[in-house]
Order: sequence, then structure tokens, then C-alpha cells
Amino acid sequence: MDYPIYCNNTWFPAEKAFVPMKDLGFLRGYGIFDFFRIMDGRPIFLSDHLDRFLSSASKMGIQHTYTKAVLSNLINELAATAQDSCLGVKMILTGGLSADGFTPSTSANLYILPAVFSFADPERGMHLKSFDFQREMADIKSLNYAFAIRNWADVKAQGSDDVLFYTEKHGVSEASRSNLFFVKNRVIHTPAHFILEGITRKHVLALAKGHYEVRVGTCLLEDFLSADEVFTTGSTKRVLPIFSIDQQAINHGIRGPVTQHLYDLLVSHEN
Repeated sequence: MDYPIYCNNTWFPAEKAFVPMKDLGFLRGYGIFDFFRIMDGRPIFLSDHLDRFLSSASKMGIQHTYTKAVLSNLINELAATAQDSCLGVKMILTGGLSADGFTPSTSANLYILPAVFSFADPERGMHLKSFDFQREMADIKSLNYAFAIRNWADVKAQGSDDVLFYTEKHGVSEASRSNLFFVKNRVIHTPAHFILEGITRKHVLALAKGHYEVRVGTCLLEDFLSADEVFTTGSTKRVLPIFSIDQQAINHGIRGPVTQHLYDLLVSHEN
């Protein structure tokens, strides 16, 4: 079914929802968002997502009056009406209407977009293409994905599914919409700097520490290329194996035992 879309205090039928032409999110990409799932009528890790959403808004300097309790009530109201087993929900906060097309409003615009969602096959895996790039304001879940999008045709032309960001100075950071990990000798490593700290990443790290040695720090591109396993985590992916980077195979292009174990632990943890 087509779920209603929330626009500033009102749930509109999907075909009647709109974004005002003077919205700074539309005009300048000035806004933040978060994405989470509702499964069987229950929001997954909602408190964590709302904390990050409000933190991103504060760091971006967006003025608004939404509290965690108000946002939680809105999402739980939506969850109570869900007629599908899994929804993906995108919650967006923009700088509001701007008379001059640049100056933020003192009243932000809030949009909530639910839609039916399904996961990728956890055994299918992904292929990454590396780019020497470091995202601006990486710790803010902003609307700005321009670098990945403008290079997307090149990514697909190389037979890849996503990007891997790294710099010579700081090493690997993340993929376009998910966090990255590598496994070497059953030790799990993940970058610590210039990343958006994912909610799934947070929970996978906590679960992993009960079974493996975990190291969070600087990770070089060479570390990923020589790893026993590489995987990515995110709300849309859970724990997905990476089968190649720059067309160099990882673990012969099959899902490794640590990646599979962490996927199973996360699914159980969500239930």
C-alpha cells in the first residue's frame, strides 16, 4: 500500500504530499535525515536513531521545536498503522522556508516518508570501487550525497555496487551509505575517524565484542584489500559481505564465517 507522508504536522496521502519551492532542503540541500525500519509494527533501534537525528540537527544548526518524545510518538503512531511486515522510514528535517533562498528559517520543516522495504540477500554480497575522498561533516547525516551520486555512473560501469572512501593520510572511512569492517585472523577492525557512526555499526560492535577481538582505529586501503573478510553494516543492509574492492576479490567472493555469524547475531538481537 501507499503510506501517508508527514509534512509539518499533517499526514498527507502520498499523492498529495509536497515540498515547498522555498524549502532550503530543496534549494540548497540544507537538511539532515535518518532512516530506520519498522518490523512487524515495531520500530527497530528507534531511540538510537532519534538521538542521532537530533544530534545531526544540532550540529547542522537547524532550529526546530521537535523533542525526542514528540518524534517517538509520531513514529509509534505510524508503526501502529503498518500493514506490511517491514517498512523503511526516512525522516527529514530541513532549514525551513527561506525568503532569499539562503538564510535559514527559525522554523524547520519535518517530513516522514514510509515505504515498503525488503532486504538484500545476505549471501549476495557487494563490490566496491575506491575513491580518494573524505566527506565534509561526516558525523552529520546530512542530505549531501553529491560526490557519490555524480560518480555513480562510473561506479556501475566498473561493475561495482557502491563506493569506498579513503584518503592517503587517514585511510578508509566508509561507503556511501554504510560502515565498513574487515577481518584478519579473526580480529575485527573498523575505521574510527571521518565516519558517520551508524546505528547498525554500534550494535554490531557491541555484539562482536562478546565473541571476537575488536579494534577501532585507523584502517588503510591495503588492510581491506588483504583482509580475510570484508563486510558492511547499515539499516538497509544489516551485515553484508564485500566480495571485491577495485575488482580484487575478497575471500574468493564468498561470505566468510565471521560475517555470517555477525549477521545471525544481529537478526536475533533485533527480535
